[in-house]
Amino acid sequence: MPKGYFNRILWVDLSTGRTEVGSYPEDTWRQYLGGSALATRILSEEVPPGTDPLSPDNCLIFAVGPYQGTGLPGSAKWAVVGKSPLTGTFAVSTGGAEWGVRLKGAGLEAIVLKGRAQVPSLLYVNEDGAELRPTALWGRDAVETAELAKREVGDPDAAVATIGEAGERQVAIACIAADSHSFAGRCGLGAVMGSKNLKAVVVSGRRRAVAADPEALKRLRADLAARLARANRDGFHAHGTAGIVSDCEAIGDLPMKYWQGDRWPEGAARIGGQRFTDHLRARSWPCHSCPVGCHRRIDLNGEYRIQGGAGPEYESLGMLGACCLVDDLDAVAWANDLCNRLGLDTISAGSFVAFTMECYEKGWLTREDLDGREATWGNGDFLVHLVEQIGRREGFGATFARGIREAARAVGPRAEAITVEVKGLDFPAHDPRTYFSLAINYATSTRGACHLRGFPHCGEAGMMLPEVGLDKPPVRFSMEGQAQLAKLFQDYSTALDSAVCCCFMQITGQGLGETARAINAITGWDMTPEEFLRVGERAFNLQRLINVGDGISRKEDRLPPKMFEAAKEGFRAGKVPEPFEVTLLEYYALRGWDEDGRPSPPTLRSLGLAQG
Repeated sequence: MPKGYFNRILWVDLSTGRTEVGSYPEDTWRQYLGGSALATRILSEEVPPGTDPLSPDNCLIFAVGPYQGTGLPGSAKWAVVGKSPLTGTFAVSTGGAEWGVRLKGAGLEAIVLKGRAQVPSLLYVNEDGAELRPTALWGRDAVETAELAKREVGDPDAAVATIGEAGERQVAIACIAADSHSFAGRCGLGAVMGSKNLKAVVVSGRRRAVAADPEALKRLRADLAARLARANRDGFHAHGTAGIVSDCEAIGDLPMKYWQGDRWPEGAARIGGQRFTDHLRARSWPCHSCPVGCHRRIDLNGEYRIQGGAGPEYESLGMLGACCLVDDLDAVAWANDLCNRLGLDTISAGSFVAFTMECYEKGWLTREDLDGREATWGNGDFLVHLVEQIGRREGFGATFARGIREAARAVGPRAEAITVEVKGLDFPAHDPRTYFSLAINYATSTRGACHLRGFPHCGEAGMMLPEVGLDKPPVRFSMEGQAQLAKLFQDYSTALDSAVCCCFMQITGQGLGETARAINAITGWDMTPEEFLRVGERAFNLQRLINVGDGISRKEDRLPPKMFEAAKEGFRAGKVPEPFEVTLLEYYALRGWDEDGRPSPPTLRSLGLAQG
């Protein structure tokens, strides 16, 4: 076995409480690394096409990789994979805080959960084994559960991944919260956890996998930590991701008025940057071994009160704030805190509220539909009210229990035409009319619209990968070169999710070659940057095979109509990502997929994924 691994996978049958530990040969680890790639392989083997995501037959797979336990910057991450109740197909999400480090410390690479517990339960895992036990925490919010679960198992040093009320009620955008301040937010995997009657996974351990070259690893760790801290001193470390709100607004990247707006400079200034830091008394709340410290702990006094809670990130400010034209920072921070406690994805929650506001403006919804309330743009009170209803599956909020597509059908055909999603997953707070590479990335993402399972907009903004030939960005507002950029960054991000390393390290200064060297120092391999990307390409194609098995084809690789409506003013005035269909076919050809978006037999053989 390579260094850096324990080669132990915990399999848990929740229906019976039985557990067993399995392993894989070394070539599997080199092909998949761990994290999301390994979990993708397990999902493809264990969950047949068409499986109901909320049935006991779906798997929920938590996984780490060689990075965890090394102290390397970005090594706090962990991945969770399953079938999504929102999209009906492959889902992956990642979180941070302490949880992934403690899972590795328990001597495990992954936990595979199948079945459904007979009563509300928690899983407690430590170096000595695992135990499924009934819990009295059902009904508690996701923030308070972190401390209560540690008390329940009698282990104050444990880390806790849990769901809130939204997960218990199987709301399709329910998330998984780690240690009260990091969230595996997208795709509704919290609902999958709730469908399994599982309130929390509590992990504890301080084992360290032995590195192949400890001295090289130590030098690299020190260099990266110091360099990334310097690089972020005036960036994410100063204001967290809230620091980029106004910058994104200036280039038309911030979603406004449910993707209808062009400019909102005053509003952006009111919810981001220095005002965010001053008004919320925001201070850094870094994940384990992180020199960037983008998360924020905040205090809020007045009508809404938050003491030491996790503050909104850029995506939350964009979707709960700008997308709804809500510039009341108190209301946005409180809606974000409600999402955290209920266990809701803030991106989709904000999208749902903005969708409702547009439907109300157009007269498709009335006050009678909305419990006598007015869903006017900028209405912070309505934002808070509807977020709470969504999380509790009450009132009009219950319309969104299965996601934006079913909600739009309930409102009517005209509402279906205005939704902003791909494969059922709502857009994050970055606009493909500003970064054309995101048009292809969103359309082809294996989990639905996503800016992190592929972050090619960073390449457009100047993040180069000279180790694999990317030494200049494509021409802005041109589709030329965007298919290649999308493919490259999708492979890169999938490989990072397999290592598992936070992409903010790369975005803020860590090179692809340094990531490969870190893996080699841990494992003793001689992995090149090209081979590292090949790990991502292999996993991405396997994810696409899962999509295809679930009925995904070219017809789902699309953008909503709004993305072809150009701005009338501002940085992206008159710009739309065309020719889209031509570029999509170019992307398919680069991937080695046929014209319907299916990976070809030669492509699968080249990646070691050939069937039979």
